[in-house]
Amino acid sequence: MTTPASASRSPLWRSIRADLARFREEGPGLRPTIRGALSQGFHALIVYRVFRWFYERGIPTQPVRFVVERCVEITTGISIPVMARVGPGLRIHHFGGIVFHPEVVVGADCTIYHGVTLGDMGVATGAPRIGDRVMIGAGAKILGPIEVGDDAKIGANAVVLTSVPEGGLAVGVPATIKSRPGFRHESYASRAQARSAERG
Repeated sequence: MTTPASASRSPLWRSIRADLARFREEGPGLRPTIRGALSQGFHALIVYRVFRWFYERGIPTQPVRFVVERCVEITTGISIPVMARVGPGLRIHHFGGIVFHPEVVVGADCTIYHGVTLGDMGVATGAPRIGDRVMIGAGAKILGPIEVGDDAKIGANAVVLTSVPEGGLAVGVPATIKSRPGFRHESYASRAQARSAERG
C-alpha cells in the first residue's frame, strides 16, 4: 500500500465538504446531510479538522485546544489527536469508545463504527496506516505499525495485528485475512517476493 496521498495536508473546507458529502450516501435531499451534521461523530471530526489546520501551520492553540478536546472526549467518547493524519471524507457511524493514536494515518472516504481503536501495542512501536475507502467495524482494534490496504474491510470486534492487503477482509481474534469477491488475495510477503523476482 502506498502512503495515502489524501492524508497529507489539505484545505480545511475541502476536507469538511468531503466529510459532509458522505452523508448523501444515505439518500437524496438535505435530510441525511442535516442529520449527519448534527451527529456526535461529525462534531468530533469538525473539532479535529479545525485544530489540525492550526497545527499544520504552527499556530499555537493551547490551552484552548486541551479544554475543547477534553470536552469532545467527554461528550462524544471520541479521541482524535491533531497529530493524527486523517484524509477527507471520514464517516463515523455512531459514537463512543473511538480512539486514534497520535501517529495514525487514515486515508480518504473511510468508515469507522463505534468502539474502534487505532493504536500501538502498549509501547512506542508505532501506529497503523489505513488506506482509502476502508471500512472498520464496531469494536475492532488495529494495533501496531501495520498497513491496511485500500478498500479493505475489518470485521466487528476483530483484533488486527498484521497488515491487511488491498481489498482484504480481516475477521476474528486475532484477525485472519480472507479474500473478497473481486479482489485478488495476496499477502504482503508474497508481493515482496514477486517484486524481488521481477527485479532479478
